[in-house]
Amino acid sequence: MDAKSKRNISFVGHAHSGKTSLAESMLFKSGAISRKGEVVQGTTVSDYNDDEFERKISINAGFLRSIFKQHQLQIIDTPGYMDFVGETVSVLKVVDAAIVVVDAVNGVEVGTEDIWDRLNQMDMPRIVFINKIDKSGADPDEALAAIKNQLSSNVHKIDLDSSEFVEAIAETDDTLLEKYLEEGSLSKEEVQQAVRQSVLDAKVFPVFYGSAQTDEGVEELLDAVLAYLPSPVEHQAFHAEDPSSHEEVNVVPSEEGPFAGFVFKSLFDSHLGHLSLMRVLRGTLDANTDLYNASSDCKEHVSSISVLQGKEQIKVMQATCGDIIALPKLKNSHVSDSIVTQKQRLVFDPIEFPDPSLSASIKPKTRADEEKISTSLHRLCEEDHTIKVGRDNETRELIISGMGDLHLKVILERMKKRYNVDVDLGTPKVCYRETITKSASTRYKYKKQSGGRGQYGDVAIEIAPLSRDGQEYEFVNKIFGGAIPKNYIPSVEKGVKQAITEGVLTKSPLVNVQVTLVDGSFHAVDSSDMAFQIAGAMAMKEAVKQAGPVLLEPIMEVTIVIPEEFIGQVSGDISSRRGRIQGSESKGKNDAIKAHIPLAEMFKYATDLRSMTGGRGTYTMKPSHYEEAPAKITARVIEEKNV
Repeated sequence: MDAKSKRNISFVGHAHSGKTSLAESMLFKSGAISRKGEVVQGTTVSDYNDDEFERKISINAGFLRSIFKQHQLQIIDTPGYMDFVGETVSVLKVVDAAIVVVDAVNGVEVGTEDIWDRLNQMDMPRIVFINKIDKSGADPDEALAAIKNQLSSNVHKIDLDSSEFVEAIAETDDTLLEKYLEEGSLSKEEVQQAVRQSVLDAKVFPVFYGSAQTDEGVEELLDAVLAYLPSPVEHQAFHAEDPSSHEEVNVVPSEEGPFAGFVFKSLFDSHLGHLSLMRVLRGTLDANTDLYNASSDCKEHVSSISVLQGKEQIKVMQATCGDIIALPKLKNSHVSDSIVTQKQRLVFDPIEFPDPSLSASIKPKTRADEEKISTSLHRLCEEDHTIKVGRDNETRELIISGMGDLHLKVILERMKKRYNVDVDLGTPKVCYRETITKSASTRYKYKKQSGGRGQYGDVAIEIAPLSRDGQEYEFVNKIFGGAIPKNYIPSVEKGVKQAITEGVLTKSPLVNVQVTLVDGSFHAVDSSDMAFQIAGAMAMKEAVKQAGPVLLEPIMEVTIVIPEEFIGQVSGDISSRRGRIQGSESKGKNDAIKAHIPLAEMFKYATDLRSMTGGRGTYTMKPSHYEEAPAKITARVIEEKNV
């Protein structure tokens, strides 16, 4: 089909606003299905996974297609829960427009605000559909007023006969406004064309009322999609870079020119197998074609091409500009990879996924699970780029991070059901440090006779605290007169370094300490490198015990972005977490609070902040420094370490 007759749209909005039902209704009204499915019954085309059936929510993006009035509609239904925002982010990278679904009863909710901000950042054209107008308590006019107040004043119900609407549209174009002021009116064709252009420029956002349940307003919405939303060739140029010359290139979407595609999602699915989902940005792709992955610098073979209708794969022989397709078993292609021809190698800008906000330790329950865990996690991470997995080398824990409690629960369920891997989640261990608060000195003589050659090493050291924001460790040699031969000095330091890997309180590493080697003695026959290592290590341990050892805990620099009305509650919560506010500043319509908070108090913060702010708060954090832990915390950690 001609690219001008295609529309790629994403359904976005808060959870339970009715996106999946609206998508189902659009399929029905356009003739793609003969009978509508129901979310509560698990019979919609879009939601087909077991975890979606069980929870009655969308967890994955759902890919749907229909033909309406000689136009091809590619509809992508996205989850409303913020835990699965990665699905929405990847989809928005490859669609041309969005339909923002708002509940007529609940109005503008936090998920609506979040997605609207994302769409603004992308300058994406959009239509608003106020859904569920048939429900008890629905007030679409009040919902529209909330949209105007909270999201944009440029949201309008389409009414070509209303002078107020015509004037608002005329104001989007200087030439049109001049004509309107001179003549006092505009033709319907002029207004309609101006509406379309202002929608394409993301200056005006048309609003429609209706109900996905009764199909009211759905046909008008379909007509508006064709009339006002862009085709693939009207999408703004895609930014790319030539990997060999690093020259920046803007690729204008077109049916002509060398093929260029962008992989935005991977699927490892029991229904669909392993698929790479790709948007055709330019040109034409035929089945059984050799292409080139410019991101990983390797060849790829496209054996077959499919389009998705929910869980169903429909094979096609060719795909052209704007098509969103599924390619099976690409060997070296991953999310954000650029698939092009050998002649024009281009790398497109990658998808920027949000950082995960909740972490947990993950431990397989059995030896068999341990063997399968890496494969299952690798596939889940490839499918969902908001999942992060890493091993903490210090605590030796496997750490998994996601967008929230529900996200982590779904990950665990998928590991168990898809890959038969059973795991336990726990709170990650905190990497504490130890240091000293005063100077001390000690002498340790290591002497051992065992019938043959003995062992002898005699070391005297002094230790002193270093600045907390300076060096973690310093070794000073003040041996004079050959009390210890030069060749044994490195052995003493090696023993000292070994000792500081485990402090005397909790076996945490020792930091901010200066060690000075001041004296010692040796034996011409029995001294050895090993003897001086042992003597250095034991001298260090004894000295630390006398130097006022204390426990240090990691402090995080946390930036919390919240609406102004939550400042008091969030500030009080920071204090309850032993945190200290460092300052605040305005950030758009929100406030950003900067604080120093102990890491031990932050593991459930994503859930707690969401609860405190009705989901309107977000935060980021990074390591800042270490501070002396309070006595109660020190006592608790020592007890835990000794259990």
